Amino acid sequence: MTVSFLRLATIFAAVVLLAACAVREPRPEGAWLNERDAWFADHPNWQVSGRLALSDGERGGQMAFDWRAEGDQHEVQLRTVATGKRWRLLFNESSALLEGSDIGLVRGPDPDILVAEVVGWPIPVSQLVYWLRGLEGPAGERVRFAADGTMAEIVAPPWVLEYQRFSQPPQGPLMPTRIQASSPPHQVRAVMRDWRWPDPGP
Repeated sequence: MTVSFLRLATIFAAVVLLAACAVREPRPEGAWLNERDAWFADHPNWQVSGRLALSDGERGGQMAFDWRAEGDQHEVQLRTVATGKRWRLLFNESSALLEGSDIGLVRGPDPDILVAEVVGWPIPVSQLVYWLRGLEGPAGERVRFAADGTMAEIVAPPWVLEYQRFSQPPQGPLMPTRIQASSPPHQVRAVMRDWRWPDPGP
């Protein structure tokens, strides 16, 4: 009975390993980005939820977020875990608007500056538009790939981004579910869940 059980356990482990390999098989580096560019060109509307862990080396904080994109228009809901303070960030490539009960409404050309000044943490929002989806930004980034062709690291001074975990959602390509961006002494860790591509409707 023990031998049979061990044999079955070995077979099951081998099947799981083969299935994992099928998802993350070695691929050319360019194939990864080319396929993602094509997918998001066909699916410009997307949503994801998650949490941010923030640190400056001495203090830290956590925030929940809900991100919704409709083409180049982005809406990000932010909520501090400790106090429940909330903000709503709307932005595109040329302008940003941030509102909350404690600040009213503020505008500016750069979402990163608004978030740093109002929320109190430097978060590379304009780059996360690309990084959350496993895409390189528009200019000036150095990319390192893993053996299976997925993104492993992006260097975009002053930030260095590390991809730590991917998962396969019910729909769509393999998606990042854990990343870490560092710009010493600041660090931003993001855990993403529930990737969605809503129907744009008629």
